[in-house]
Amino acid sequence: MGLLDFLKGIFRGTGSKKPGRSYKCPSCGETVNLNMERCPKCGVRIKSMFRRKCPKCGALNELDAKKCKKCFYDFEAEYQRAKKTYYVCPICRYKMTSLFPKCPACGTRLM
Repeated sequence: MGLLDFLKGIFRGTGSKKPGRSYKCPSCGETVNLNMERCPKCGVRIKSMFRRKCPKCGALNELDAKKCKKCFYDFEAEYQRAKKTYYVCPICRYKMTSLFPKCPACGTRLM
């Protein structure tokens, strides 16, 4: 990639951003990714094409929305819950946030 290609990419909205998952533009069929601001071929805004569906109320929100615009469901809290590690007792299925030598619920030895 040369300097001229880099500068062209900046003006098209494709330069110096990390490549993301590729999609087809519904307007023209050009390959786009979600890190782009606009489609390089037809110029339509990427954020207006792809939406995030709220799991609580089903409303469509922008991809970078922190909360649902209708019911205020917190997308960031969902992401934090998904990242958290849980340890599960094999006997009673009690969820623990840290690993203990014994299950606090049923007393089963875990280590």
